[in-house]
Amino acid sequence: MNTDPKVLIVTSAFGDGHMKVAEAIENSFRRRGISRITTLDLFAVVHPALNELSRRFYLNNTGYTQEFYGLLYTMTSKMRPEQFMGRLIHSMGKRKVQRIINEIQPDIIIHTFPYLAAAELASTTGSRMPLFTVMTDYVVHGRWLHPQTTKYFIASEDMKTTLMSAGVAEEKLVVSGIPIREAFEQTQDREALLRKHGLSGDRQYLLLAAGAYGVLSDISSLIKRVLLQSSFDVIVLCGNNHKLRAATGELFQENPRVHILGYTEEMQELMCIASCLLTKAGGITLTEAMAQALPVIVYRPLPGQEAGNAEWLSGQHLIEIARNEEQLVEQLQRLEHTAYRDEREQHMKVFSRKSASDAIVTEALEAIKLRQPSVPAAKSMLVEGQAKTIHGYY
Repeated sequence: MNTDPKVLIVTSAFGDGHMKVAEAIENSFRRRGISRITTLDLFAVVHPALNELSRRFYLNNTGYTQEFYGLLYTMTSKMRPEQFMGRLIHSMGKRKVQRIINEIQPDIIIHTFPYLAAAELASTTGSRMPLFTVMTDYVVHGRWLHPQTTKYFIASEDMKTTLMSAGVAEEKLVVSGIPIREAFEQTQDREALLRKHGLSGDRQYLLLAAGAYGVLSDISSLIKRVLLQSSFDVIVLCGNNHKLRAATGELFQENPRVHILGYTEEMQELMCIASCLLTKAGGITLTEAMAQALPVIVYRPLPGQEAGNAEWLSGQHLIEIARNEEQLVEQLQRLEHTAYRDEREQHMKVFSRKSASDAIVTEALEAIKLRQPSVPAAKSMLVEGQAKTIHGYY
């Protein structure tokens, strides 16, 4: 077996967490001594203009855009790769993808984003290169499926049942959990972190991912309601939304119960400090919170995979959904009671799967044993800087 195989991880810089999953898998490979890893936003390389248009559409926070996205998501959720829409999506840019694969000559391709041009190529070339797909949500969508996929790594037994009903062979399915970075699976000293961040151990903190939501009026109204009707203090994460941070800071600068932060690389520390997370329903963020046994409230989940994630996890009694401010306050008031909070935390501890990325890497290294020789290299198409992992939060 090749002791230092080449690994290509196909990911994307928009949506929730595709890059974070890729990073977790890459780090797991490196802990095994595997160094020749390329993490690539393949769709952005092959179709930069269309990728940017799609990214802007996805990130648009207007109600009409959200509803239209949800409608498209539902309409395509049952699509199959052999149907017109499936073949169209997976065939886009096949020639460019082939040239990139020829250049990198990977021994395995791992998808953390459903751009499956490599799988579509395998249908015509007969390639036996292992093709892994790591699903990043708690619900199944047809865009992730392709008959050339060697293995699927999924979040739950329910997803396994759904995929088998869709015709995927059981031996292709591994219930690994969703990979997250190692820091979120480690026990941390909460008292030390409270001192580091200048916070009090006598207070309960709501960690509000404000950058995930709309305009300032929504955020300020939420914060005021939480302060008025619950005992929670609020840590507000504004991400790279500098306008939101400045305006929120101006409104609450005299209030000692509100702590305004911008972009942070210390999300795992803040999750350890917090008593509740208020966030969107991205699969990765929810998985990180559950690994920390941090109670989660999803506020007004967006149509599409986020609504699917929220509804499935809520049905398993793992998270709460609040569709308005009144429901949010009611759920926070319940979390003020230790017995209720402990019950939620116990559900998460039982459900959470540790070391998903290590399980994927173990399967990958086993699959590489059957790898056939790579095809000859071709002229490089990669622009310096495009094959880099994107880090960070919100």
